[in-house]
Formats: sequence, C-alpha cells, structure tokens
Amino acid sequence: MNRSEFIAMAKDVHEHPEHLADYRKIYKNVYPFSDGIFKMLMANEAKPERTVKFLNAMLGLTGDKAIKTYTLGVPENPGVLNDKTAIFDIYGTTQAGEPVLIEVQQNFNTLFVDRLIYYTARVISRTVKKAQDYNLPHIYVLSILTENQFPRERDTYLHHSQLVRNRHLFYSKLDIYLVELEKFFAIEDRTLPENREQSDRAEMLRIFRDVLEDKDIPEEKLKRLLDKDFANDVSFKGYTDETLLNEVDGMTDMLYEKQGSYLQGKDDERNEIAIAMLVEGDSIEKIARVTKLSENDVRKLQAETHNY
Repeated sequence: MNRSEFIAMAKDVHEHPEHLADYRKIYKNVYPFSDGIFKMLMANEAKPERTVKFLNAMLGLTGDKAIKTYTLGVPENPGVLNDKTAIFDIYGTTQAGEPVLIEVQQNFNTLFVDRLIYYTARVISRTVKKAQDYNLPHIYVLSILTENQFPRERDTYLHHSQLVRNRHLFYSKLDIYLVELEKFFAIEDRTLPENREQSDRAEMLRIFRDVLEDKDIPEEKLKRLLDKDFANDVSFKGYTDETLLNEVDGMTDMLYEKQGSYLQGKDDERNEIAIAMLVEGDSIEKIARVTKLSENDVRKLQAETHNY
C-alpha cells in the first residue's frame, strides 16, 4: 500500500470503518510510514538490531563511526516524544551517548525546517546539566520526507546538512539528513539499472518500495539489511482493526491540518497582495476585485497598515 492508496483508504475508512475488512483483502502490507506503524516497525525493543541496521544504512555510518547499540527513549528529555507538538517519532542514544532523532514528515510544510531546528535545539539544551561544561554530544537527525520538499532539485533525494562557516565545516557534531522518498523512486525509474546508486541506503529504500508495492522481498536481503521478521511485521494481517483505525484517524487529522495550512497560506498571500496594492494607492474596490477579499477586509488591512 503506497501513500496515495493509504490516504484514499483513510478517507474512506474514517467515514465507513466497516470497509476496513475489504482493504484487508486487497492489500498485502500496511503503509509503513504512518506514525504508529513506523514506530512499531523501527522502534521495536524486542528487535534492537533492526533499528541499528536501519540507522547505519540511512546515515551512511560504517567502520568506527557505525552505531553498535541504540537505546530507545531518554528519561531526562521529557516532552520530545510525548509533547503534542513534538515532531520526532523515535528518539534514542548510541553506545557513545550520541542522540539520534528520527521522524517522518508526512506533509509538505514551509515551516518544516524551523520546527526541525527548534526541536533539535530542545534536545541539545537538555543535554547540558547544571554545573556541566558545554561539551555537547554528536547529534544525528534523520527526517524521512514522504512528500518532496525540494522540487527544484530534481536529481537530489538526499540532503545532508551541517553547520558551515564560509562554506567550510564549522561545527562537526550536528548532522541532519533529509531523505525524500518519492524523489528517490523517481530517480530510480529514470536511471538504467546498471547506473543506479549502490549503497546500503539505496537498498534500504528499495526494500521499503517493495513494501509499498506489495512485492516479495528476498529473505537474504532482509537478513542483511534488517531482519527476516520484517516482512511479517509489515503484513496487513499482523495488525488489529483498532490499531489500523487509529492510524486512519491520525492520517485524516494530518490531512485536515494540511488543508487548513494551505488555506491559511492562501489567505496570507491575498493579504500581502492587498497591502502592496494599498501602498501603491489602488482603490479598495480594485483590491477587492483582484484579491477576492471583501471590501471590509481590505478596509481592515488599510487601517492596520496605516496604524503601523
């Protein structure tokens, strides 16, 4: 089940829960990037090696830099996961005490980076205790983007961000990795097989694509990159109706949020145009006609602009 299919199912099942039984007959796998399912798959305390392999592949960590253990949850960082406004789906530390934050970004959002930096900063600030120095740990952030955030960069699905000074690395202990799923798939589709990326990250993303497309995954590939149980763990039949209905509610809530954000964005754009026309001396009637705002709304903007 891919993202579009999951959204269609969510809208239908939200209104008609009884239809869930029909979808069980249609699809082999669940949508692995919905919030709850992703946490169950990749933050499974009974299968810690899976998370380690996933992180090493996605972050490109090998040799001495590779993560060996990953401990889920950090009590001294309350609110990073359970705060309603927090964005990190999975939070833990490596054997070296280095925080690794994982999140799935479901919707395109112009303030996405602001939120990512804000919550990363919260984690950083909580690592310094009273009377301690400011020797901060290395922090890794992995954000999986289910919608393209950088459409103009057609051939770049991986974005590795660090702090730089005059175009040179300035601070080496913060690494942010943004991975655009759909863009990776699109790049794959237009690239000859022999020229496709050969990395554990690419292989990991191909596994998830097989899950999304309900394809069988070679067991040897699963053992090497994740574990042999992964195929069963993404199976539709392995989840109760209650769990799946909760995921449906979560996705429909996000869709409503996205629609509201879009409408708010359109309102902001109209207001900006109206203010610019007011500054140029255009009439209220003309501004209302061009922006589709009411004349009363234009007069309110006029008063606010004048007061400012």
